[in-house]
Amino acid sequence: MVQGFEKRTCHRFEIPNSALMYKKIGFFRQKKYESTIRLYNISKGGLSFACDEELKKGKTIILKLFIPNDEPLELLSEVCWQKDSSDGSSLATGAIYLPFGHGVNMNPSESLDRLRELDKKYVKER
Repeated sequence: MVQGFEKRTCHRFEIPNSALMYKKIGFFRQKKYESTIRLYNISKGGLSFACDEELKKGKTIILKLFIPNDEPLELLSEVCWQKDSSDGSSLATGAIYLPFGHGVNMNPSESLDRLRELDKKYVKER
């Protein structure tokens, strides 16, 4: 099992023409996905995105990342922070991925492999 990452050890990067959807996990499990929103940046440990609604810190959400010329990637995540975006039209939201492995409330290990591939492809400076 691979645990989460310290954010300072993961390079943040942008994926051109990517998009994101999210859904909250409610009492009766999953709700529907919200409309497609803007992805600001991503790393192997988490990501930030534009959001039109207030999400509580600690709220578990499922993120569905749309990457050009690739299959969508779903990640079980937790909201870490929200603040007004620089243009004031939405809330900038940060989320970390739940651990990767094969247990309940974990992301599949294959998702971490895909994040590593994206990191290699899009991170310009090391």
